[in-house]
Amino acid sequence: MKNITKSFITLAALSLLFTGCDMMKKPGEQQEKKASTIEEIQAEKGKPARVVKATVAKMNDIRKFSGTIEGAQQNYVISKMSDPLAKINVQVGSNVKKDQVLAEYVFTGDNTAYQQAQEQVALLEKVTERMRDLHAKGGISQQDMDSQEMQLKIAKMGLETARRASKILAPSSGTVINMNYQVGQVPGVGGVLCTIAKLDKVILKLNVTTQDIGLFKKGATATINLNGQKFEGKVTLIPLAAQPQTRFFPVEVTFNNKKRQLLPGMYLNAEINAGQVNGLIIPNDAVVYRNGVNYMWIMDEEGKAKRKIVKLGVMTEKDVQVLEGINEGDMVLVEGQSRMNDGDKILVLED
Repeated sequence: MKNITKSFITLAALSLLFTGCDMMKKPGEQQEKKASTIEEIQAEKGKPARVVKATVAKMNDIRKFSGTIEGAQQNYVISKMSDPLAKINVQVGSNVKKDQVLAEYVFTGDNTAYQQAQEQVALLEKVTERMRDLHAKGGISQQDMDSQEMQLKIAKMGLETARRASKILAPSSGTVINMNYQVGQVPGVGGVLCTIAKLDKVILKLNVTTQDIGLFKKGATATINLNGQKFEGKVTLIPLAAQPQTRFFPVEVTFNNKKRQLLPGMYLNAEINAGQVNGLIIPNDAVVYRNGVNYMWIMDEEGKAKRKIVKLGVMTEKDVQVLEGINEGDMVLVEGQSRMNDGDKILVLED
């Protein structure tokens, strides 16, 4: 736009200069009328515009998709009892190991299963010890001894199950990334106390439509931009079926995240390189969109403006692929087309 304004000023100055020269002609010489307004100058010299030649070239097909960050091996910690929480042993940011006790319930008359299992195991251990002595002296058969040992083993398994139900244990190692309850609150059976994930690697889950799923290949590069910093990841999972509820394909892209800059829950845009296309490549600035139609202006052989409706293909931040409407070698306007009408003379501006 600055260049166009400079062209207008230059043309106006030239017009005044030509007028001054006419006034200096000798008396009697025929004087021709010169253009004195911008409209008259443009009609004579042409409307200023910049043009580029439409050429065939290759362009990377970069597509954008949106998704949510999740931690690698992300797991929910589920409550198995409907009792208040007596203790919570971790907080957001705590690093935990598998089976670590994260929280404990308040003891009530309703959660005595663990105590009952303890008593049963203690009783069976005493009985089993006596029977071992008898077996050693030949007082009971090996079959009876094996049966008693099995009862003790089953009782211990029940005790472990009751212990796990009476406390909330970590289902996996990782970092606590959120906490949904406080001491005294009741998560209820199936309630999610917190979420544990490994943050040295994170996954960006993209919701991809049926039309676009074919663009993805395992190992393809994906780029995200967070506060001006770029992160590169790889496509690690391409599902073979869409989710029944949404009809989207949840494609997974994995990023290294040692500095923990990418956090679960972040909603980000990713750029995927879907390959290369070959065709007429024109700068985006040439496209004019109006009333639902894309079109471009070209300069014909007589140096006049001509409007062409176009069909567009792949588009990047700078360039666009033109599928129909113009031909290779056409001179396409990339600046100044907003003031053009069909048949207007064009004054080509040099870079």
